[in-house]
Amino acid sequence: MEQPIELKQPEWMTLELKAELKRIEYDYHVRAFGEEMARVNFLPEKERMEYLYDMIDHAVANGVKFDRPTRGVS
Repeated sequence: MEQPIELKQPEWMTLELKAELKRIEYDYHVRAFGEEMARVNFLPEKERMEYLYDMIDHAVANGVKFDRPTRGVS
């Protein structure tokens, strides 16, 4: 069996730099998707999927039909 590759953090990757990169990533998500979806994108996967399934259930309960393919534009 192969041994897993252990990745080392470079010395220049400080906790402050990680926090700054995370903030930049979050700001990008806010600009691209809006505040609510940015928050959802950073949830743990299980919670994110539950939230999305609840959104779909809510849409169906309010009459949204998914019988046509998406056009890829908003």
